[in-house]
Amino acid sequence: MRPMRWMRWSRLVLVSLCACRPAAPAEPQAPSAPDLAEPAPAEPAPAEPAPVEPSAPVEPIAYQLDGNRLVLPRPLDFAATADVPGRGSEIALEHVRGYLRAKPSVTQVRIEGHFSGPDAQAMSERRALAVARELVRMGIDCQRLYPVGFGDTKPLVDGSTPEGRAQNNRIEVHNVALRGRVIGGMPADGGGRPAGDPCS
Repeated sequence: MRPMRWMRWSRLVLVSLCACRPAAPAEPQAPSAPDLAEPAPAEPAPAEPAPVEPSAPVEPIAYQLDGNRLVLPRPLDFAATADVPGRGSEIALEHVRGYLRAKPSVTQVRIEGHFSGPDAQAMSERRALAVARELVRMGIDCQRLYPVGFGDTKPLVDGSTPEGRAQNNRIEVHNVALRGRVIGGMPADGGGRPAGDPCS
């Protein structure tokens, strides 16, 4: 019986020894191959904003008066038999609009039509009214505009030639009222014939 016990005891010792033996160290892994993919391109640095140069100060427009008449930078253009301002009139119209916006104390101006030719009076009235309505379309209060026609009663030069008639055919803009009071106590129409209501 003793040998049998010895054999069991020996087996037990062997099993215990085997269980207690440290595990074999893990084999070192080979280093992974380097990533062969091309590196992403670096993002470009944000461009520096260009230096802002100070803008030149905008000088106010100088409006010139000859008495109470506003001097226009160029005449309003009309075709020979037309009563509506044509191309080329924008500069003069914009000048009048700018003047009225810059001078709120001028509460009314007279738009004078002058025409030398057939049906002079009617044509001068139609042109004056057309200019006033165009200014209303550009944002001017219609109450500040008084269109009148003078026909051929106030020529600048001899109208017996085409050149003279062309010079006599014109639109003039005159100050009529300041702060609601007519200038000099003269009638607002200046002796011309009212051409119509620009508010209509």
